[in-house]
Amino acid sequence: MRRLLLSAAAMLILGVAAGFVWERIADPAKWEVTRTGLAMDEAASKGQFGVIVMFVLVGVVACLAWGVFAAFTLRDLTWVVTPFIVVLTSIAAVIAWRLGIVLGPPDPSTVKNLSVGGHVPARLAIDGIVPFLVWPIFGLIGFIVTMLLATRLDESEHEQQFLG
Repeated sequence: MRRLLLSAAAMLILGVAAGFVWERIADPAKWEVTRTGLAMDEAASKGQFGVIVMFVLVGVVACLAWGVFAAFTLRDLTWVVTPFIVVLTSIAAVIAWRLGIVLGPPDPSTVKNLSVGGHVPARLAIDGIVPFLVWPIFGLIGFIVTMLLATRLDESEHEQQFLG
């Protein structure tokens, strides 16, 4: 039980760290201030896609790392760990997303004292479920690959002891 709690705490801490990292490296689209309000051209709107890509990349790194950690700390639980990994990486993704939004730029419509021709960053946003699904997938990949490699190493050590 202690190892499960340790692993859970590690993933939740990684979720918080991922939120900070995502907010720092994401480069949101810029709204241009016009006489009639805020406008975004097509080139600037590509920044929205970049924000999502950064969220996915941060999640891939965090979840792969945690999957490896979980494989070493929860190795004896094998397949039973699967739902644990899916739930924790999903919670971490939501934590990272919410933290990034809170720490990121405010809603552009609430920014005061804007001048025509100026630019204001868009809020960080994830507008679909797929980026959140990447987190559990890569948590499982990190766990499964590490378990397979560790099993092969154990088998080769066992064969060397048997033959030697």
